Amino acid sequence: MGTDVDRQRYDGLLAEMAQRDPPVIIRLKTTSALQTFIDRALRVLTLGGQDRYLTEYVTTLGATIWVPATWEAWSHRARYKVLRHELVHVRQFERFTWPGMVLIYGFFPLPAGLAWGRAMLEWEAYAVTLEVEAEVDGPEAARAPALHDEIVRRFTGPDYGWMWPFEGWVRRRIARTLAAMSRREPVP
Repeated sequence: MGTDVDRQRYDGLLAEMAQRDPPVIIRLKTTSALQTFIDRALRVLTLGGQDRYLTEYVTTLGATIWVPATWEAWSHRARYKVLRHELVHVRQFERFTWPGMVLIYGFFPLPAGLAWGRAMLEWEAYAVTLEVEAEVDGPEAARAPALHDEIVRRFTGPDYGWMWPFEGWVRRRIARTLAAMSRREPVP
């Protein structure tokens, strides 16, 4: 399930999460009636396009990170990467509060198509995703076209309710983030 370094990195992050106030906790989506309701609602709202919410996606609400039942089968490396992304959302809940996050993420200015608020919040987390890819797997991993295509697909497809239709905007954000990361990299 990965290397000792992956396990140490993951365990260290879990320890940091436990030290936060309030502590960040991980819960299985399958234990929550609310998560089941959200899954059903997303299936309806996306016309079946988002049918993996319970089984593949990780979701943050407040200081709780909701994970699929397969979470423990994921590698330490994969869990570490996802938690780094999700911790951005934890900090967003702290910054904007629950009512603010519901309004920004869910409705500003529209719930789908032009969900600028959701796109901005998710971009903040995906920028960290790129940084973590570079940290864990090297800069080449962060520059991989397949990763970029996946991020674009998520922004423009049903995963987030077609939150942002502008593929070029997403690709420019990726390029700017990579350029900023390159400027911070030490020169050998």
